[in-house]
Amino acid sequence: MRSFKEQLEKDFDEIFFNVNEFAEMHSVNGKEIPVVVDNEKVMELNLGKLTDTDGIFADAIMFFVQKKNLEREPVAGQHMEFDGEYYPVSGVLEDSGGYTIVLKANGD
Repeated sequence: MRSFKEQLEKDFDEIFFNVNEFAEMHSVNGKEIPVVVDNEKVMELNLGKLTDTDGIFADAIMFFVQKKNLEREPVAGQHMEFDGEYYPVSGVLEDSGGYTIVLKANGD
């Protein structure tokens, strides 16, 4: 019988990060990997429009990625490439085998 952790890892691979189910392939730091983009959740959490101290508004991109697909742990303040564009990381949450990452992008 599988442990809960083993079953969770199996579900991550076979369901949540399956490109035929929820995930999409995106370039993250130059590597094509399956991620789940959830910009609707960003908007629900009011993270979609962040205000700088300058009064400049910025958009945010939130996505989920498996730890095993990143070379190192992301941290707030570093820059990350996402689909050919570089964004500052504004937040990272770690959760059983994965990260929720919020990237900040200047809005026009």
